[in-house]
Amino acid sequence: MKTKMPEILSFISEEAVSRKMTSEEIAVHFGYDKHHFSRKFKEINGFSVAEFLSSLKVEKAIFELDEEKRVLDLQEHSGFESSGSFTNTFKKYTGSSPRAYKTEMSELFDDMKRFETDDKDQSIAHFEEKSHSFCTVTIDVPDEFEKGILFIGLFRTLIPNHMPISGLATKNLIGNTLKNIPSGDYYLLACGISRSNNILSYFNLGNSLRGKEDDKLSFPNCSGNHYTIKLREPIPEDPPILVNVGKLLISRLKNTI
Repeated sequence: MKTKMPEILSFISEEAVSRKMTSEEIAVHFGYDKHHFSRKFKEINGFSVAEFLSSLKVEKAIFELDEEKRVLDLQEHSGFESSGSFTNTFKKYTGSSPRAYKTEMSELFDDMKRFETDDKDQSIAHFEEKSHSFCTVTIDVPDEFEKGILFIGLFRTLIPNHMPISGLATKNLIGNTLKNIPSGDYYLLACGISRSNNILSYFNLGNSLRGKEDDKLSFPNCSGNHYTIKLREPIPEDPPILVNVGKLLISRLKNTI
């Protein structure tokens, strides 16, 4: 099943969400028993089928937030069965309700552009608790990357749908340090947001460059290590990036986190 996983992930991203398929229907489509499929899927990917489906649906809703659609229309079009499950899942993954997120997009865009062009603030850190553990990260970007905002973070799962354990919004390719990393096992993920005048580019990160450290990192054992993350174009089997980088960045700038 591991060798077939890229095909499975691509199918879920490109077909299953729009067809509103359940985990069981996806398993049957690929000829697997539901329980075996669910168990192996999580074992291989580090996240469940249900979590992957929910995250893809939220990503789809974010993509359409700039359109003049009612919340009910967004819920139905993104594949959620009820407005309650849509709002709750959206808020769980992004930290805001769909309606509030849309308002925040407009409010945060100007602030993000100021950070992007301001020579004074080069990086903004976020962390959950004080700790002595740290790691340093270099970001390798393609030549065509229009330098904007880079985001580096340690997450509990390979789907960045929660605030990072330790994170950094930065304009620097080198000299990036993630500090105050508590004991635990985390995934090191990064994405690059090219400069743009399109507000959605900063909130719908489906088209952003991304990269990760292949192995899960265990702290404090990995404290002091240096990692190089090579960013690349997204591919269909990539998990959605749902963390609200703009909200994290600006709220930290305003000392509200």
